[in-house]
Amino acid sequence: MIMATDKPDIWDSFVHEFNPRRFLIRLAHMEIPPLEVIGRAFARAAIVGLFLAVVLVSLYGTSWTTVDQLPQNLEDQSNIKAIGTLIFTEFVVPFEILSIVLLSSLMGAIYMAKGEDNQ
Repeated sequence: MIMATDKPDIWDSFVHEFNPRRFLIRLAHMEIPPLEVIGRAFARAAIVGLFLAVVLVSLYGTSWTTVDQLPQNLEDQSNIKAIGTLIFTEFVVPFEILSIVLLSSLMGAIYMAKGEDNQ
């Protein structure tokens, strides 16, 4: 017990500041957010779930080409032309899905880096 003349030490300050009873009282008196805030959260979760579903479907629905299937060209060892031909003939849909996913992640990164308007 702290007397009026005693100075509180660090432990007493810590217990006073982070008292579990005070935390539970604050937690019990929380306000329920409005329905529009809950609706926006569900809409954001639905958009994230949709993008995740697209990525998973494209990941498991794609037949991945192995190195044996790539056409070998002895004149061009980098095989850039063959890879470009495969991307724009057989793998157009996964390429477009990947471009949409990368674009959306870039937009999300810009939004997160921008921060709030009031800061």
